[in-house]
Amino acid sequence: MTGIYARQLPVRFPPCADELLSSWIIRHAAFYAISPLAMLQHCLPEVRSLRTADLALTEDRVDCIASMFSVDPAMVRRMTFMNVPQSSRRLIAGEPRQSCSSCLRIGGGSHIILRSQLLG
Repeated sequence: MTGIYARQLPVRFPPCADELLSSWIIRHAAFYAISPLAMLQHCLPEVRSLRTADLALTEDRVDCIASMFSVDPAMVRRMTFMNVPQSSRRLIAGEPRQSCSSCLRIGGGSHIILRSQLLG
């Protein structure tokens, strides 16, 4: 096999409801014992940060990630802020600003970050 299909991951975790794309990538990276950025760049070498994956993916990039993780592109879109207007994206927090200790979920040894934790 060649191309993108040769790069599909053999072990994939299902995303949690409302999970942020970077959180999902971090959980996979922890499993494979590599850095989260290396995991992202396995599929998208031109992307330089996880925040870019959360905020500014193009449809082509969504398709690449969906192929690598063997999921539907719509699932990848739901984990990003693609539905937030560009002018409002600057209002999205860079790190979780809210959490509930009794609701904190752990997946694969990593804390799961929800999209809603970055919104005011």
